[in-house]
Amino acid sequence: MVTLDRSAWHTRSAEQTLRLQALADRLYAELGDSAFPTGRSNSGLGWIGFYTNSAGIAILSRTPRAEKFFIDPTGRSWGRERAGDGSFEAIDDALVAAPTVEVDLVLATEEPPYTLLPDGSTRFDGPSEVSEMLDRLLAEPFAQHIKGIDRSQNPQLAPVVQARIDRVAFFALVDSVHVRAVRLRGFVRQPSAIWHEDALRVAAREGRAEIHILLRGGETYTYSPHQSPKARKYQMDAHTRALNEILKAAGVESPPVLSAADAHMGLVHLFVTRPQLEKLFAQRDPRILSVDVNKAMAEPAGKLPAVSG
Repeated sequence: MVTLDRSAWHTRSAEQTLRLQALADRLYAELGDSAFPTGRSNSGLGWIGFYTNSAGIAILSRTPRAEKFFIDPTGRSWGRERAGDGSFEAIDDALVAAPTVEVDLVLATEEPPYTLLPDGSTRFDGPSEVSEMLDRLLAEPFAQHIKGIDRSQNPQLAPVVQARIDRVAFFALVDSVHVRAVRLRGFVRQPSAIWHEDALRVAAREGRAEIHILLRGGETYTYSPHQSPKARKYQMDAHTRALNEILKAAGVESPPVLSAADAHMGLVHLFVTRPQLEKLFAQRDPRILSVDVNKAMAEPAGKLPAVSG
């Protein structure tokens, strides 16, 4: 993040916007190829954000066009794709080791509905508008940095498309309205599910436990708010069906009604009996990312009332 003009924080006008853009353009011209052309931002209040390399840092250290610069503290909140699951960092690290990387582009389609299968895979229950979305994506100026898209390899029109990208494309795709996520090929949100054994100890001691189950999510999973209402509903429906299946298999006959936020995330909070919890742990459903227990219950306390079911 670079401060171009501290005094600009206090006012905003069309004239000032043009002046600040001219300042930014002059700085970008000085930086040349050291300032990536994609992933830029302009506050309109005297500071800009962009990606640069070590040569760019050297230029920023001596140029009078930058009053101040520092690592952008807000960068993780920008972009449509940064879900906090390590997918962004995985691509970033891979691009340090190689100029291009193989990725899966999760296109920002509305369709199709989908199902999380018991083996952990995703079944798309119909075609999606992949061709139209790809046409819009490949018409973008940065699309020359996207290689390897083969439409013939996607006859079912699934919204996850394989591609090879460089860093310029990556920084653009993070903010693109045409994608919901960009993931390194083969990336898994978390390689191994987390099953907290404390839950079993609480249930053995108290006869029941309050637990939280979080799903791994399907191929198109994202917790980004940048989803169409229809796509968001399909994600909520897929999570709700999967959680209900998992809980009923564990003997929970009446799974709780999920809030919209929990359904979107794939999260459920509930009390379960000891037999239900033991069955849940014995099954180890691949769709589950983690099972945790209410930490307050993990400490010895007064005996909880009995629970039927």
